[in-house]
Amino acid sequence: MAMKRFKNILYVAEFAVDQRLAIARVIALAENNQARLTFLHVLEQPRLGALLDLFTPEQIDMQLREQERHKLEALVLGYSSVNPVDLQIRVGSPFIEIVGQTLDGDHDLVIKLAGGGQGIQDHLFGSTDMHLLRKCPRPVWLMRPAEKTNYAKIMAAVDFDPWSADRADDSLNRRILELASSLALSDFAELHLVHVWDSMLSAWAGEIPYKTVETQIEAERARYQSGLDDLAVKLRHWIGDEAYNYLSPRLHLVRGNARDDIPALAARLDVNLLVMGTVARTGIKGLIIGNTAEVILNGIHCSVLAVKPDGFVSPLA
Repeated sequence: MAMKRFKNILYVAEFAVDQRLAIARVIALAENNQARLTFLHVLEQPRLGALLDLFTPEQIDMQLREQERHKLEALVLGYSSVNPVDLQIRVGSPFIEIVGQTLDGDHDLVIKLAGGGQGIQDHLFGSTDMHLLRKCPRPVWLMRPAEKTNYAKIMAAVDFDPWSADRADDSLNRRILELASSLALSDFAELHLVHVWDSMLSAWAGEIPYKTVETQIEAERARYQSGLDDLAVKLRHWIGDEAYNYLSPRLHLVRGNARDDIPALAARLDVNLLVMGTVARTGIKGLIIGNTAEVILNGIHCSVLAVKPDGFVSPLA
């Protein structure tokens, strides 16, 4: 399975941080995918003050865009790239302009440095990042500032309910697994699949004989294990025997709480990239990122590739 998943990549350039490693990674990704590549810089609307006594707003806008364009050209310079890189300057609120460009340019992947020099101490992700994770309709790849040019370990977090007849999670799990395995193949990285489950039975232990509870919880665990094994079988079918055998993904079924256990497992395995879905099960399309997903993101220290389910509509669309 060749790594040809993306056709039209958007990279959000920040000038306040050293992004040489990220740019090298993005250009290599575009070349491997034979994808179009756009660099976007968003300039927040400045207060023009006394400049307005000397120039028209149009003149100032043109001059500002010109200056930013030169900075973008300087960034791209020095990277050998087969394809020309399209340069875009937008003025306004960063997350609104990034989503706007994603929709206008029909990009299928958005890549940005996590935090973007916003000076966050505890969390890797800044407010623009969280807005993108909530509102951007395409996959969002938030890279650590000290990005590795090659990942050693990639973890895909999948979610499913063995008791539900509704297969709503299937297409999202497929998207997560195909992206994770595709990147693992291109980077020669280990692939880890994780599902976190818990049992409601413990809370009812007073109402049910102990032996029954233990037996039932074991049966429940077996059912989740079987669900995870099924996903692995499907992945083999989706990417083919050769790719699957080469990757031989490691499966992790963890009993506990996804909010704590996904970051803990990512840290323990020293994962470089976490691929996960980011929408809550609400009836309102695209309104909120899953609360669980937000807590997980606040707890991890690796890069993230966040995927939306089918039918997600950006509130900014």
